[in-house]
Amino acid sequence: METKGNSYMKILVGINIVLILLLVRAELSMGMDQFFNMKGFSMFNSSNDLQNETNSVAADDRTMRICYFQADSLGDLELMSDLEVLAEEAQKKAESKMRSKEREIQRWQESWGDPSRLLPTELRLYQQEAQVKEQEISMFQNQVQNELAKSQEDVLLKMITRISEASKIFAEENDYDYVFSYQVGQNLYYGSPAHDVTAELISIMKEKYK
Repeated sequence: METKGNSYMKILVGINIVLILLLVRAELSMGMDQFFNMKGFSMFNSSNDLQNETNSVAADDRTMRICYFQADSLGDLELMSDLEVLAEEAQKKAESKMRSKEREIQRWQESWGDPSRLLPTELRLYQQEAQVKEQEISMFQNQVQNELAKSQEDVLLKMITRISEASKIFAEENDYDYVFSYQVGQNLYYGSPAHDVTAELISIMKEKYK
């Protein structure tokens, strides 16, 4: 069984992937040049612009306000604890089903006794049933795995939905265009403390979860 830490990290990575896709969509819709020329997003100075001042175009004075929250800090929320419980319950349910199936196969095996003592006719019948049982186990494993994957997706969707709702509320109340998830070594490598809204977002999520 996966540890709680691994389960939580997978969920957070899923959030970061969704947020990066949103940023890519924004880049495509606005155009790369416009996107990086916005105030606060100047990544480098072009010497060509200095040499061709007569042909330069006035810079877009639009601004894009961006803030972020520290994803690791959300782990202490009651919401996250409840979602973790749901994920663990789904895992235990899947394991219980597999153990039940294993016991069923074991009882079938015991009903035949020692295969080496079977007569030729009995042995052929035993082998035929064994093939059917093997196919049955394979199908059952796939079914249990699909059910577990669906349960994990539901938990992930619940968490993404709650964080998205809180982010939307905060962004609209404070005139932000984007709220990103920050995690050490994941996608965004630095965020100015001045734009860290973790505390505010946690406050909103706690209030909504009551």
